[in-house]
Amino acid sequence: MMFLWRQTLLAMAALLTCGIAQAKGAGKVWQGTLGPNDIVVEIDTPAKGSADLDGRYFYRRHRMDIRLEGNAGIGGSIVLKEGFGGDDAAQASWRMQAPAHDRWEGEWIGPKGRRLPIRLHGLAAATATTVREPSLATLRGQLGDYAWLRLSELELQRGKTQQINGVTLQWLHQPDSSIDLFEVTSGYSAAQLQRINATLRKRLWSWVDSYYDCMSGARDGLGEFETTTTLRHVSPKIISASLSSNFYCGGAHPDFGDSPLNIDPRDGRELDLDDVLWLGPGKPLHAGKGDDWNAAWAEYRGKRFAPWVVARFKSLYPAEFKKGDDECSYDDPGVWDFAQWYATPKGIHLSAYFARVARACDDPDWAILPWKLVDAYPGAVRIH
Repeated sequence: MMFLWRQTLLAMAALLTCGIAQAKGAGKVWQGTLGPNDIVVEIDTPAKGSADLDGRYFYRRHRMDIRLEGNAGIGGSIVLKEGFGGDDAAQASWRMQAPAHDRWEGEWIGPKGRRLPIRLHGLAAATATTVREPSLATLRGQLGDYAWLRLSELELQRGKTQQINGVTLQWLHQPDSSIDLFEVTSGYSAAQLQRINATLRKRLWSWVDSYYDCMSGARDGLGEFETTTTLRHVSPKIISASLSSNFYCGGAHPDFGDSPLNIDPRDGRELDLDDVLWLGPGKPLHAGKGDDWNAAWAEYRGKRFAPWVVARFKSLYPAEFKKGDDECSYDDPGVWDFAQWYATPKGIHLSAYFARVARACDDPDWAILPWKLVDAYPGAVRIH
C-alpha cells in the first residue's frame, strides 16, 4: 500500500510538472462548433476490439474540460454522455454520425431536451492556429494539439525585474491561472539564455495547463489551484526554484506539494537529483518517463539512498530527529526515498513526505545536505 501511494505521489508531481507534454496525448483532436460556440474535442484511441470511447472537450471561451464517455454502435452511430456519470436524465448527450472525410457531425441534446448541432473537423484540416504569447509559440512542437489550442489565446504579463548574483530575472504572471515564473535576461551567454528560457517556458506553460486539468477535475466549480514560486539559488552552475501548489482537483481532500525546477544554466537542461548526487555503484540511474518505470532506480532509492540520508541527517540534525507531539518520523527511510530537491547557497535541500495524517511534517526547512557532503558524492553534473 505504501509503495502504491508513493507512485501516486510521483504521478501527481508529473501532473504538476509535465502536463502539456505527457497528459492525454494519444487521442484525436477535433475543433469546430457546438451550436454557436467554438469547441475543441479530444477522443482517446479506443483499445483494440473495443467500442468504448472516452474523451473530453472545452468551450474556447472558458477552457475547462468536460468529460465525454460512451460507445460506437452498430452502423457507425456514436453516443457520448457528458460529465462524471450518475443520473442519465441530468446529463447532456452527443448523438454523432461516424466521422467521414475528416468531418464529424451530430447533435447535442441537453438534459431538458434542447438540441444544438455539432460540426467538427480534424485539426489537420484547420487553419493554422496563431498564439498571442510569443513564448508559447516557441513550444509548438512540444505541446499536444489539445493543450496548444487551450493555451493559444492566453497571455503573460511582465512584472518586476530582479538582480541576483549578477543574473537578471524578468518575472512573468499568467493572469488566468495566477501562476508566476520568471525568465532570465542577462548573466549568461546568448546561447545559454536561449536554452535556459526554453526550459523555463516549458515549465510555465505546463503549469498553466495543469491548472486547467485540475480545475476541470473538480465538480461544480469547486476546484482550487493556488501556486507560489520561490527562488532558491542562482549561480553559474545552477538555477533553482520551488514551484509549490495547494490544490483540490476533486476527490475527498485538497492537497499540496512542491515540484522544484533545477536547471543547469550551462546547457539549459532540467536536472534530476541523481544527476548531482549519486551514491553508486555504477552510473546514475533515473526514474524513467511515463509508464517506463525504472525498478532498479526505485530499489536504489529505497535500499541505498534513503537509509544514507537518514544516517547523515541524524548526524547533522540530531535534535530534529526526536519525536515530538506531531510524531514526525524523520528516522523512517520511507519518507525520504523519493524526495523532491532544490539547491540553496548552503547545499541541497531534500523534502520528506508523509501520508495525509502527518502531512504537517512534510518538507522540513532544516533538511539540507551541505555542499561539502554533496561534493563527496557527485553525480555526472557538478553544480558546486
